[in-house]
Amino acid sequence: MANYRIGCTIPGASFMPEGEAGLSRGALDVIRAGCGAIVGAGFDYAEAGVGAVMELSDADVASLAGEGLPIEAANSFIPPKFKIVEQGACDSGSPLYAYVDEAMARMSAIGIRVAVFGSGGARHIPDTMTRREGLDLIAVFLRMCAGLGRKYGVTVAIEPLRALECNAINKTSEAIALADEIGDVNVAYLADAFHMAHGGEPADTLRGASRLPVHIHVSEPPDRRYPGADGGKYLKSFAESLRMTNYAARVSVECGFSDFAREVRLAYDFMNRYF
Repeated sequence: MANYRIGCTIPGASFMPEGEAGLSRGALDVIRAGCGAIVGAGFDYAEAGVGAVMELSDADVASLAGEGLPIEAANSFIPPKFKIVEQGACDSGSPLYAYVDEAMARMSAIGIRVAVFGSGGARHIPDTMTRREGLDLIAVFLRMCAGLGRKYGVTVAIEPLRALECNAINKTSEAIALADEIGDVNVAYLADAFHMAHGGEPADTLRGASRLPVHIHVSEPPDRRYPGADGGKYLKSFAESLRMTNYAARVSVECGFSDFAREVRLAYDFMNRYF
């Protein structure tokens, strides 16, 4: 039996059969079907993509809100078309501000309480800027999110990404330092076992961390398959170390699936056994 609330991210529309039961592959159908399959496999909740949430119509949002599906977190917060690391990008009335305001309003209505801020393309620091200058502008963005997060009851979780995907915030320690700098309960950080493994961070990193994350992602290194697909050595060690901390929140499977219907159940079996 799992020690935490365990969940799984909803994959893209590719998992849905063409033409069956009138499924249109629209965002609403994908979210409903994905959540149903994930909960049906045994998971406690589903994690959606913010992009899919933003594709919903107002009527779709109201419908999901009324259905009360257990969609508790969302990832891929900011699309790469927005450039966070620019002066004035987060000013009130800017396109980015309007996007975050709308995204949080929709997430809040559906019941999503954690927005995962990976968004490597959006937070990339350009070569014309120093790392410190770039991080200062990311901090401006996070302070904007903190204010809107209080309004909507959404916490933004800073996700460290491997260097291959982004040149800013690559280690757990860097995410912790930035969250500490912001100093707001609506800005926290996420630990991702896949990125930790790629960055050479030990599986017991969180045991020595100055603060615990608000959310966790797991997948099988080195190629992001479902947990247990390659034996789960790193994830088993990660789970064992996590139990030695006071962490008591959610752990989401975030991976690629080649056969979602089969592998989501295998992922649940591994998560339920080790987490």
